[in-house]
Amino acid sequence: MSRQARPQIKIGVLLPQFTGDANDLVDGARRAEAAGLDSVWVFDHLWPLGARKDAPILEAWTSLAFVAAATERVSIGTLVTRSSLRHPVVLAKMAATLGAIAPGRLIVGIGSGDSKSRRENDAFGLPYWEPPDGLAQLASTVGLLRDYLHRDEISIEDPFSSVSALRPSPRPEPPPAVWVGGSGSSPGLMRLAGEAADGYNAWAVSPDRFGTAVAIVTEAAGGRTIEMTWAGEVVLGSDDADARRRLGNRDPARYIAGSPAVVAEALGAYVRAGAGHLILSLPTPAEPGLYELLAAEVVPVLRAGFARYPPGV
Repeated sequence: MSRQARPQIKIGVLLPQFTGDANDLVDGARRAEAAGLDSVWVFDHLWPLGARKDAPILEAWTSLAFVAAATERVSIGTLVTRSSLRHPVVLAKMAATLGAIAPGRLIVGIGSGDSKSRRENDAFGLPYWEPPDGLAQLASTVGLLRDYLHRDEISIEDPFSSVSALRPSPRPEPPPAVWVGGSGSSPGLMRLAGEAADGYNAWAVSPDRFGTAVAIVTEAAGGRTIEMTWAGEVVLGSDDADARRRLGNRDPARYIAGSPAVVAEALGAYVRAGAGHLILSLPTPAEPGLYELLAAEVVPVLRAGFARYPPGV
């Protein structure tokens, strides 16, 4: 299978967002940047799905503005912002504004969510579209977002948005990248990423399924360069015993877990399948030393492996 040119593997982390203290979030971003990681990310939920509905969680976009002001180099992004949580034009304005605040650093990861998302939308009085309308609404939002970031004037009329002769502002340079993301099971989502976005993110899929996604997205891109990215849950320990302790009662099937060598080997399979950017969700991201361990003992192995498996291998 052919591969697009990839200059160097990038490694990012999801920040401590399930907290009522924004200082935890910013401290994580600063530590990730100081450790030499490439990107920091937030989920986009209004409540923490799967947990107590009254548990604390920081809102994604306002959190990223705080992170942008507290850091200098790392890319910042949403993984992923759900297209039904905000009006598409308001979302585009937010992306343009944050892109102007942090030039060249913002990545707008966007998706439609899944069946579990409906309860969240209902709780906050927001519309929710069942398949296949959910994919159509996402495609409309991606198109509007891209137009807002790249055109001098936009107009759109469809079942989801109505805008006439709107002149976007601000105009960040370069425009923020837009990634389409999901669980990796929808060919329609993959084709949308290839046809309309700058990147594709697959959440928690196997290396084989990721390789299939690479093929579908690349074909849909028709020669355009698309950044292929993977994200998933990782339990990193100083050794295997430490990783087992950290895993605790969590379902081991959901996680890549082990020593730095074990984690690097598992993540390397995604690099070989075509990933150019890996984003890790660590269950205790606020723990001191965790990002540093990742940067010191996992990232160099992945980058060396990336060099051994150039495009086309």
